[in-house]
Amino acid sequence: MPGRTGRPDPLPKALLVVTAATGVVDAVAYLGLGQVFTAFMTGNILFLGFSLAGGQGLSPIGSGTALTAFAVGAVAGSRLGAATSERRRRWLLTSAVLASALLAAAALTAIGLRPVGQSPEPRHYAVTALTALAMGLRSATMWRLGAVLNTTLVTGTLVTLIRKSPLGGGTGDTAQPYRAAALVAVCVGAVIGALLLRVSMTAALLLAAAGVLAGIGGYVALPESRA
Repeated sequence: MPGRTGRPDPLPKALLVVTAATGVVDAVAYLGLGQVFTAFMTGNILFLGFSLAGGQGLSPIGSGTALTAFAVGAVAGSRLGAATSERRRRWLLTSAVLASALLAAAALTAIGLRPVGQSPEPRHYAVTALTALAMGLRSATMWRLGAVLNTTLVTGTLVTLIRKSPLGGGTGDTAQPYRAAALVAVCVGAVIGALLLRVSMTAALLLAAAGVLAGIGGYVALPESRA
């Protein structure tokens, strides 16, 4: 995808790194925090409904915490974008730093914390809230950015990939490889997150924080991001 300079736009590649970090975060959330999602809200809303209907092993408190924190993060991300989007590089970097800081705070909160057993501890809910805040902020940033990839909207990415393909009646475009790569990236991130969770929740969340900051920070550092 060429940018205004005529060179390929590096943003989609940077967003692949951030998408992989999303997989890491939700691996921690689902496997470590009690069957909740803190990035992909579709599943989380379903879990809330299941738990309210008496589904076993599901906590309405956990799902409600994640949804509420995600919404607060999305509000903050939207307001940040409205206030600073005219300075695009500063806006993106500020958003990435804030999201990474929240994930790092979640990692510190999770030191010594084991995956949920019979019932969550208060710290499980705290980690849920911090990671959901980070994901809400970042998701709002991606929506406002209007990039070819939304790093927390995997279903939309899959549907667009099919719709734009010859199989779906489309003619394809230059973003198709990135859409396919995004699906692989979130799966790889989930694998890495699940494996790191065997070591510690903190290690997985620190990797996710580093991924968000490295992806966006690396993009902002490139001359092409100035266009």
